[in-house]
Amino acid sequence: MKFRLESSFFEDNAVVRTFSKDFCADAFSEETFIIDKEVVKGSLQELHLDHFCIITQELKSPAGYSINFSGNSALFKLHFELEGDYNYIPTDPLAPVISIPSGHFNIFYLPKPEGCLKFASSSRKTLEVLFTEELLRKIMGPDYKGLSSLKKGIKKNRPFLLWEESRYIPTELQQHIKEIMSCRYCGHIKKIYLEARITALLLNFLVDNDPKNAILEKHPIPKKEYAGIVRVEEHIRKNFSKNLTITELAPIAGLNTSKLKQCFKKVHSTTIFKYITGLRMEKAKDLITHEKLSVSEASYEVGYKNPQHFTVAFKKYYGFLPSSLN
Repeated sequence: MKFRLESSFFEDNAVVRTFSKDFCADAFSEETFIIDKEVVKGSLQELHLDHFCIITQELKSPAGYSINFSGNSALFKLHFELEGDYNYIPTDPLAPVISIPSGHFNIFYLPKPEGCLKFASSSRKTLEVLFTEELLRKIMGPDYKGLSSLKKGIKKNRPFLLWEESRYIPTELQQHIKEIMSCRYCGHIKKIYLEARITALLLNFLVDNDPKNAILEKHPIPKKEYAGIVRVEEHIRKNFSKNLTITELAPIAGLNTSKLKQCFKKVHSTTIFKYITGLRMEKAKDLITHEKLSVSEASYEVGYKNPQHFTVAFKKYYGFLPSSLN
């Protein structure tokens, strides 16, 4: 299986990635690529597992960029666009354009990948899972029982999107993605863990189950407002150790302060400040437990000037003192 990517920021203007047939892999392996070009900077990581490949990206590109993409094998992709935008314009004018905006995801099938990938946003963060029909046979059996909608798309041998419009990434699913991307296991244990998590996600989306499945339900706010909440959440996650205010966050969401607080609580079932506190406590716990920082050091790292105030907040959040983690 070969996939060719052409762009001006690649050495010799092109990169060819070669994979084993159907992404078969006897052992787990991972590769990290650092991109440091004038047009694009950041990192890309490939994790090779049995029958699929996980790709994570964190890229910065002030002016956006485009990549011509082609491959010699049919391809399925589960794509989460956590930050940024994804646009695939196929060479075939009869094939559908695939658009996945920030905070959305979709699953699609390309019998013969050939087209242009265009990215207009200044930064991108993604989780992508590449797989083939063989994986479906492995987890569902040769008849794909329960995958009627997907089978129809494959039989037509035409590009196929699971959903005509990409779905929002709900809060519950965001947590699953976070756990996959921050997996601390290594070697064989990491392989087993990731294969189990990805397989569970695929089954949840692909099987023709109850359309009222909670993980796929639409959010109780309009698309434009939800997109604003996604932007605010990304800003908070990058800056939770700072003294953030509702007045500062409102323009990022494109909402007034009252509407921001209302919409954020509908999506996350908590207030903005409780959400920030949760991020701070989780980070502090990780710093104390895994990085072996002292309570005072961890409190400063997550934005508390007074360690005593941090200790009170930590006890209220977890029910025990941070010193008990040492």
